[in-house]
Amino acid sequence: MKKLVLLTALCLGLTACAIAQPSDVVILDRVFNDDSDSITNHVKNLPQVILSDTKLDGDGRSPEFANRHAWFVSADGVNPLQVPITEEWTLEFDLTLTGTPVTPRKEAGGFVRIGMPWGYSEMQFMVNTDAHEVVAFGYPFPFYRFTNQSYNSGDTIHLGIHFFKDSDGKYKVVYRANGETSPATALADQGLFTGWITPGGYLQVNIQAGNPNNGGVAVFDNITWNGVLLRRAYAIRGNIELKDYGADVTQVPIHTELRQGGVAVRTETLFTDSAGDYAILNVTPGTYDVAFKASHWLRVVVPNITVADADVTGGDASLTNGDIDGDNEVTLFDFGELVAAFGAMPGDTNWNPNADLDGDEEVTLYDFSTLVRNFGATGDD
Repeated sequence: MKKLVLLTALCLGLTACAIAQPSDVVILDRVFNDDSDSITNHVKNLPQVILSDTKLDGDGRSPEFANRHAWFVSADGVNPLQVPITEEWTLEFDLTLTGTPVTPRKEAGGFVRIGMPWGYSEMQFMVNTDAHEVVAFGYPFPFYRFTNQSYNSGDTIHLGIHFFKDSDGKYKVVYRANGETSPATALADQGLFTGWITPGGYLQVNIQAGNPNNGGVAVFDNITWNGVLLRRAYAIRGNIELKDYGADVTQVPIHTELRQGGVAVRTETLFTDSAGDYAILNVTPGTYDVAFKASHWLRVVVPNITVADADVTGGDASLTNGDIDGDNEVTLFDFGELVAAFGAMPGDTNWNPNADLDGDEEVTLYDFSTLVRNFGATGDD
């Protein structure tokens, strides 16, 4: 009964189907809770997760079977992410399971929930300390045992789960263990699937009555999602001033680069709000130089923005106007472009929107004065 209540509550707590990619995990303590006074200690330090449960000597209430703890991929670190079932994905990690003692059973590994009419069903792809198995099972997933693999407490094994829709229209799974792969095998009763799937991992420790030293620890290291290390992501926020511009700043695309060691590791085009505020989302921890370049403004690089364990604010930049030809300098070449477009409006043959520095849809003396004021300026590299 304890398990049924917990499973029902957890099912109701899952998030609605989302297309967002996971950038975090959520840990669910005591999915099974047959020993309520055991001592748990779970740690999330992506790309590593540690699940630990000790002092499993029973709490005197039936049933006295096991405790189970789980983690699932997440977009927000709070709710398990329901990945649309049509999306192909691969989850992999290095697993080290230690049981003290090795019997009764301690088990850990991949853990997947799939939406069904009654809520969900579960698959376990696990190793254990007593039977030394590497085995996957759980309706509607196919059963598979790696007969060439044997697991002992304290070993590190690389496990992976690849889920996809094959060309025959069937949803299939491939299990991976230390470089060995299972055949791609279809799941059963696919007409029952309700559209989502949530992968993760788990630890289960069987109770040994009267032994307060009974416990287990599972270390999931180098967790990857589709080949990329799973790291919690944060936002870089700030304000961008587009100088000498009177039109709608929300319509100005700003080319943005996140650089490390002088190399762009991420590029995107962002737009600010009407106050010039912006947010660069899903930034993994690290130190970045952030470069901003808009069409006829000079580039500004904001150096040494460090993303650690929270969103970062204060990445402000003020962009100098007048770079009509886009070479990151305000020179005679820009003056020539402005002269060629002088007096033009949209629809004219000589109209050049980059020469309309103030955004009033006419190239006039106001634009000329901006160029003169900023003449000779050079943007950051």
